[in-house]
Amino acid sequence: MYYEILGQLRVGGEPGVSAPRARKIETLLAVLLAKRNQVATTEHLIGELWGENPPARASAALYVYVSQLRKLLRGTGDDADSPVVTSPRGYSLHVGIDELDADRFTRLYQHGRALYWDRSYKEAAKVLREAANLWRGDVFGSFIDSPDVQAYAALLEESRLECLELLMETELLIGRHREVVGQLSALAKEHTLRETFYEFLMTALLRSNRRAEALETFASARHHLVQQLGIEPGSSLRKLHHSILVGEMSDAV
Repeated sequence: MYYEILGQLRVGGEPGVSAPRARKIETLLAVLLAKRNQVATTEHLIGELWGENPPARASAALYVYVSQLRKLLRGTGDDADSPVVTSPRGYSLHVGIDELDADRFTRLYQHGRALYWDRSYKEAAKVLREAANLWRGDVFGSFIDSPDVQAYAALLEESRLECLELLMETELLIGRHREVVGQLSALAKEHTLRETFYEFLMTALLRSNRRAEALETFASARHHLVQQLGIEPGSSLRKLHHSILVGEMSDAV
């Protein structure tokens, strides 16, 4: 059994890949994955499924949804045969090592970061690229009905951006500036307030003899920061801009 949440929520197993069709089942599975290997109390799950206005027979309805989730996960309905485990207080989802793509991403990201700090840049770039490639879209496919899921998705998204920043920096360190221009351009357009992506894009363009486009990138960064936050670019971005204006080839990353 394996679970994919770095994109639309999907479950894989012996018969193939499937996805929950009913919204409540999807919510239940997403919450249990966010709290994997921990018991989620019945009261907590009712709050995640229905908010402040649960139905009169919410506990009975939750029991039905758990049974349907067990069927989705190819269990027979008995705890011994299902990763969904019943406890006196509620339910938990047993997830093994690397059965969740988010856990694989975290492991690879941490390994790539360790290689980076060891200055093993080529190996780091390979591992970080493998981590980044696990993502198929937004966490849970932007499904954030549950507060638990929303909080977990926000943490994962921040880790993804940190991984991408480190990957781009590492690619520049090994001289792959031309190869990453396209990806950096897309990242800068998608994350308009993330100054690091602008800085790396300007660096890649400058090293690719595209000085005018590097200056345009700074202008775009300044426009977004001023328009949306009312602030000027940070010192690192301004220094790189100045070095381009005076004709200095910067090796800064």
